Amino acid sequence: MKEEFVNQPTIDYSPLKGELQVKLVNPNKLIVYWEASKIPVNIFHLFYNRKFEDLVHIVRIYDVTNIHFTGKNAHHYFDITVPYKKGYWFIKGLTANRSFMAELGVRFNEKDFFPVLRSNSVQTPAMEGSDIYNNLVLIQQIDHSSPKWIDHVSTYSYYEESENMGQKNE
Repeated sequence: MKEEFVNQPTIDYSPLKGELQVKLVNPNKLIVYWEASKIPVNIFHLFYNRKFEDLVHIVRIYDVTNIHFTGKNAHHYFDITVPYKKGYWFIKGLTANRSFMAELGVRFNEKDFFPVLRSNSVQTPAMEGSDIYNNLVLIQQIDHSSPKWIDHVSTYSYYEESENMGQKNE
């Protein structure tokens, strides 16, 4: 008898807590990626009586070179409008030898930005050709050469019996 799966509910994965990460792709390009949580959606609906989907979603890139970043003391920043549910965005045209950090949030109007998630910082390398450049690119791109682990491995093993296994050393 064949079992049919009709009208099975689909599971919509949404992490309880979101996360924002920044990684260097090449010396002047980085990727910002995130796990979109439903918590901000609920907060904006409950506290601001606004649909989160109707707001302008922004990735704000901060230059935080040589400072302890507090959220307001960056050297400068720029905003990029992104689709929140997409989960990633590439940022090009970064300046060499600078530290960058990102925030994902929403803009209510031209000046009011509400951050939802903050990333780690990433350092762009010095000028091309220097040892600092080569070492920094190697360190920050280490994930590309890391082993790709297998999530599920069988614990069953086959052992072949050899001729001298049952014999004692006399």
